[in-house]
Amino acid sequence: MAEKFAVGVDLGGTKIMAGVVNLATGRLMASAKKKTRVVADGQDLVKRIAMVVDEAIRDAGIETKKLAGIGIGAAGMVDREKGILLAAANIGANDVNIAEPLQEQFGLHVKLGNDVEVATIGELAFGAGRECDNFICLFVGTGIGSGIVYQGEILRGFTGTAGEVGHIVVVADGRDCGCGNFGCLETYASRTAIARNCVYDINRGFDSVLRDKIDPTKGGLRSKAIAQAVEMGDLVATRAVDHASCMMGIGLATLVNFYNPQRIILGGGLIEALPVYFDKAEAEARRRSLRIPSHKTEFVRAELGDYAGTIGAALLIR
Repeated sequence: MAEKFAVGVDLGGTKIMAGVVNLATGRLMASAKKKTRVVADGQDLVKRIAMVVDEAIRDAGIETKKLAGIGIGAAGMVDREKGILLAAANIGANDVNIAEPLQEQFGLHVKLGNDVEVATIGELAFGAGRECDNFICLFVGTGIGSGIVYQGEILRGFTGTAGEVGHIVVVADGRDCGCGNFGCLETYASRTAIARNCVYDINRGFDSVLRDKIDPTKGGLRSKAIAQAVEMGDLVATRAVDHASCMMGIGLATLVNFYNPQRIILGGGLIEALPVYFDKAEAEARRRSLRIPSHKTEFVRAELGDYAGTIGAALLIR
């Protein structure tokens, strides 16, 4: 039987990554990427996606007519049926018809999904979710995104928004969240939350190796910088990571008690850079969840890394 290939596109807030993927094995044949940048208009975004797709196809050495299609996972709200990116705050794009113009340009079927949804699909097929029908996949970075798998299928919910674990409330009347609510898990357990706590302590006069690596006005901080500071025994970084991982554990315990998944998969830049975050979050989740599921639930790390979204997006075609 002839091998089948598709293009997967991970459209995120910082980069656009495209790859040609073997649909049977999940193998990435070739990839290309560009910075996302805030776009001038919808056409600008589609052009940038097309450039990356074209480069990936060219590097893979596979004729376009032999591809099964193009799948796209976008960081934002999407209309899956019409292929429209409804809202993507980090990109500055709203109501952009992505599927139709790309379909016309490449002559291929194009499908659009949410970025975390497709990353979960990737882990289900070829990563840490293999041979597991009921699990929750969480990706921790600037925010917290997640996907739910029930009986081997993505659970999207009544309005298509199931899996917003980052917006379960862990502190009543807590910190303001970008979603408009207060006390969401994302505001306490994400990389952004860690940076926020580091800035707070630095501004209070605590010494830290992160002082020159963080912009106090924006609060930006890379996962690698946080990990290096923790390894050096930096008190500010260690306190912030301890607090964030504890809050993540509280959120995970809620998932264990409510959904009773066989497995919880944790991925994203923060998880990859900071093993201590994963370990402390797991320990806290087991301590706070009900006795039987606490002992039975598996906590594992995602396996596909930066390519989970690209591989999963291609699988939208399959």
